[in-house]
Formats: sequence, structure tokens, C-alpha cells
Amino acid sequence: MKGILPEQLLEADCQILLCNTYHLGHRPGHELVKKAGGLHKFMNWPRSILTDSGGFQMVSLSELMSVTEEGVRFKSPHTGEMMVLTPEHSIEIQQALGADIMMQLDHVVHVLTTGDIIPEAMARSIRWLDRCNEAHTRKDQALFPIIQGGLDLELRKECADEMVKRANVGIAIGG
Repeated sequence: MKGILPEQLLEADCQILLCNTYHLGHRPGHELVKKAGGLHKFMNWPRSILTDSGGFQMVSLSELMSVTEEGVRFKSPHTGEMMVLTPEHSIEIQQALGADIMMQLDHVVHVLTTGDIIPEAMARSIRWLDRCNEAHTRKDQALFPIIQGGLDLELRKECADEMVKRANVGIAIGG
């Protein structure tokens, strides 16, 4: 939360913070945060921290990215440098950040998107979850799968069925 001190969030009884993996991976960088002892110490935050996977930037930075089976290729809006965010790299960053809850890298599409990309993105999200699970080595951090499928209820049910098979702690609902 920009402009709000951790003490103010504690006074407001905030129980969990959401931190952005994509942006923290760029600035200040996950290596620096890890050296500082993780996000809890870096931010002086005593409660839970959830990190997204960086997947939402597929929508918010759609003009600066492309998706392949490998992962997502982003052009940094700050430096112009290219970054490839794979499921494995997303987990590496989130583990270094020390989040309590990590989100899988999922293939996110705009909510109003239609056509063949919806089932493709859903299936890719399932495959990417398998890769995230393989990369997930810190069992003190929970990894949540994310249900995709656009506005198609059958695709969402299919995705949910697959995610439940792979979930260990909880499940997020994307969209």
C-alpha cells in the first residue's frame, strides 16, 4: 500500500498483505529482498504475506508481453529489458521473497476475451501448476493453484476438478 506505514495497517487490523511478484522481481529485486531476510523483515510486517505470481501483468501489461508454453516474455516498462517469467522462475522469486502464500503462475486473459484462447489458457494454467509444484521446495510456504476458464462455467468446473487434484492447502479463483 503506497503511502501507508505498516503500523497504520496493523492499527486497521489488516491480516494479510498482497505483494506483486512481477514488480518486486524488477525493483528492488528478489535477491535484495532475500538478503534482507524476506519481505516480512524488509517491510517490517509481522502478519501474513501473499504474493501473486506475476500472471496478472499478462493483462495489465498486455502490449508488453507474449505467452508461450515456456512462460511469459515481458518487456520492462521501466528499462525496456526483456524478462521471461516461467512457472519455475515465478516460484523462485516468490520463495526468495518469503511469502506465506504463493500463487501459481497461470495464463491470465482479459475477462471479456472469447474464443479458443480461453480453453488454451486454462489447459496451460494446469500444466504450469504442475511445473510450479515441481519447483516448490519451501514447504513452509503454501502454493495455491488458480482456477481459470474465463466466463465458461464448464471450463471453470473442468479446471477446478484438475486444480483440486493438485492443491495442498487452498485454491484461488482467477478471472
